[in-house]
Amino acid sequence: MAIERDRPGPVTQAPLEEELAKRGAWLIRLRWLAGAGVFVGTLVLWLLADLPVPGIAFCAVGVGILAYNLLFRRILRHLKTLESTTVVWGRFASAQFLTDWVALIVLVHLTGGITSPLLFFFVFHAILASILLPPRPAYLHASFGVLLVGLLAAIEGAGLLPHRPMPGFDGMPHDDIRQIGLRLLFFATAILFATHLAGSIARRLWARTVELMRLKDSVEAAFHRTQTLYDIARAVNSTLDLSHVLNTVVARTTVAMYGKACSIRLLDDEGNRLRLSAAYGLSDTYLQKGDVDPAKSPVDQSALLGWSVQVPDVSDATAFQYPEEVLREGIRSVVVAPMLLRGTAIGVLRLYTAERREFDDEDIGFLMAIASQGAVAIENARAYRHLEELEEAKAKFVFLVLHELKAPVASLRSSLSILEEGFLGEMDERKRSLVARMVRRVAGLQDLLKDLMELGSMKGRVPGRASGTAELCGVVRGVLERVSSEAERKHVRIDTVIPEAAVTVAGNAEDLDKIVGNLVENAVKYTPDGGLVSVTLVSDKNRARLVCRDSGIGISEDALGHVFDEFYRAGNAKQFAEGTGLGLSLVKRLVDMYHGEIEVASKIGEGSTFTVSLPVHG
Repeated sequence: MAIERDRPGPVTQAPLEEELAKRGAWLIRLRWLAGAGVFVGTLVLWLLADLPVPGIAFCAVGVGILAYNLLFRRILRHLKTLESTTVVWGRFASAQFLTDWVALIVLVHLTGGITSPLLFFFVFHAILASILLPPRPAYLHASFGVLLVGLLAAIEGAGLLPHRPMPGFDGMPHDDIRQIGLRLLFFATAILFATHLAGSIARRLWARTVELMRLKDSVEAAFHRTQTLYDIARAVNSTLDLSHVLNTVVARTTVAMYGKACSIRLLDDEGNRLRLSAAYGLSDTYLQKGDVDPAKSPVDQSALLGWSVQVPDVSDATAFQYPEEVLREGIRSVVVAPMLLRGTAIGVLRLYTAERREFDDEDIGFLMAIASQGAVAIENARAYRHLEELEEAKAKFVFLVLHELKAPVASLRSSLSILEEGFLGEMDERKRSLVARMVRRVAGLQDLLKDLMELGSMKGRVPGRASGTAELCGVVRGVLERVSSEAERKHVRIDTVIPEAAVTVAGNAEDLDKIVGNLVENAVKYTPDGGLVSVTLVSDKNRARLVCRDSGIGISEDALGHVFDEFYRAGNAKQFAEGTGLGLSLVKRLVDMYHGEIEVASKIGEGSTFTVSLPVHG
């Protein structure tokens, strides 16, 4: 059974991480607008407002913003292909904000330093950081922004960098320490207050978002586990193949529990050893280590008493019979659930993980439910197997009895035939009539024995003939030749349409002879003297169709649904001729065996039409 666990490309993130990824993508989309805004602002100030701004430097900053934003987008795509944690996404967001601070401080320097009108963008960016980041990183980013602005003011005041005042915003001297200090204090107060205010609102929203994400994760996990139980229950009810069901159980359990592997071991007939019945995710080397003796494996011994047992760390060598093999397999934690059948343990279900893990009550309950489903599957399969054995034994007995009856019945019919022919002396009319009735009864008994043996062989209870291919036209001609004498005796005309080209179908010639023979013989038998029987055989590249139509006594609507039942005979058929009620049942089983179809249409007093469709060989 193939269960997909790892797929190339983007992996499915947990709800919380997925939300962080969306926020990171939103920040990147916003930065595209910021980069474009730098170019638009440069165009407005330089060309339309006719202000003396360093346009080339502005454009260089805009190009830089777009360039590192492209890099961040590629990093985002890469992180989506990994099982990234909240810590990774937080660091990714911090890296974006810090890079933005650097780009923004360059723009502030180009537009007047401490007197720049772009300082308010620091406040705007701090608000974004307080929304997207936890409180502590948000305050650190805001403080870093204040530090950058203060450092820029100090460098410009000391003359290490030229001061580039913007027309209309140069009312404050860039080297006045007192005014610069007041400006920085106001800036720091504004940015930290904005961070606190936006953060307090964002924290409430973020707490609710986290709770919703956790609830979503919990609901999805519950749904996934419910789906797993449903799949296992469906597998249990859809097949009695024990191997298929148990393999489905271990595969689905491994995926649903996010484990490394899973196995099922069942007690042997003596109840002394646990033998492997199904496994998923374990190496051949580990599986070949041998049966498990519960007396040497405390976890299995406890599970067989009806308890679930977990081992968060398999370094405890006393818990397992094969501790070294467990460690070499890369197993770090194990949980064992008993497979209980009417209160008695018949085996254990083991789940293995590759990392240290402690299972909660919900995990244990889920594993116990799966173990119960597995126990039900085992009981169903064993019960079905027992019924099959009983049925096979009964069939062999019946077949043996039928076989033993064949010889004495044949001998009795032969003796009665000798008596009927007068080889033992002449008989009066009364004796001759009595012997004739005995011959008919014995002949009917012979036919019944023959049909019962054939029907038993079709059910697969006794050795049957292997299927192959046969030429259907020859089979039909052979049957028509066989029934021609009976048809002539009753003055029944037989019309035939048989193709000249060979029609080869999948089937044994002897079995096909039974199909055609039963249909044609019944048509002649249940057609009154002077009636008509037609046999038509047609074929195409896929199917061969045999149509046998008669003008006989017909079948009532009530009886049409039962004509293929064993021992069933319609009321008018019983009055018209003797029979066993097994011929059409045998035909139906043979047609089904060769993947064919059979249909019947009939009306009382107007005759019947049987149509058989068989696959053409090749």
